[in-house]
Amino acid sequence: MKRLNYLYEETYKLENIINMTNKVLKNVKNKKKVNNFETYKIEHIINIKNRLENKNIKFNKYNIFMITDPKHRIVMAQDIEDKIINHLIAEYILVKTFEPKYTDSQIATRVGKGTSYGIKLLKKYLNKLKNDNFYILKLDIKKYFYNIDHNILKNNIKDKDALNILNSIIDSTNKDYINKRITNLKTRKIQFLNDKKQIKEIEKIPLYKHNKGCPIGDQTSQSFGLIYLYKFNHFFKRKITFKICNKLYG
Repeated sequence: MKRLNYLYEETYKLENIINMTNKVLKNVKNKKKVNNFETYKIEHIINIKNRLENKNIKFNKYNIFMITDPKHRIVMAQDIEDKIINHLIAEYILVKTFEPKYTDSQIATRVGKGTSYGIKLLKKYLNKLKNDNFYILKLDIKKYFYNIDHNILKNNIKDKDALNILNSIIDSTNKDYINKRITNLKTRKIQFLNDKKQIKEIEKIPLYKHNKGCPIGDQTSQSFGLIYLYKFNHFFKRKITFKICNKLYG
């Protein structure tokens, strides 16, 4: 991880904090919370700067709730100040550090590499291979974000300052209140349902195992999802693909 000290300094530059604050506030749906934050906006910005600059990052408890569209799932939301810090860490440390390391086919949650980019990339490969035999592997990693191993994730981050802060985010799923809250939400929701399919769907919502999983809803979790498998993507693209091509055409 190169020049991470420089990257970390970007998180507490006043201009970056102000820009990120405005960006986050636009996406907060609870207008009452936004209005309360706006009332003391300058104080919050100064506090964010001090917390990051002094490396005093103690996050508050998540607001954990269940959504039903498109399916029943758990979302963990931070208060606005913590959310802004989470976004700053994601953008100026995780994205800046790991973006150059991804393959072009890692298209999830990356700027300029959304669905339309993925479709164009697929068309490019299909057009390139249209005269050859080829195979498509379709798979899904079951409960991916719940099964990300904390220790493996941490091994990708070398700088002490960044690791201390990211540890507090990564290890947040080890807090006892999180599984208690999820269990309560599931129990309360099921007791008011008659639809067996929906009940089964809710029962399948997992709890977090110790040292496993990322908070569903964090901006940093989007980056963690990419970071966790980026070495596998390189291995699959460079080595596995090469071996398959050698067997077919070698």
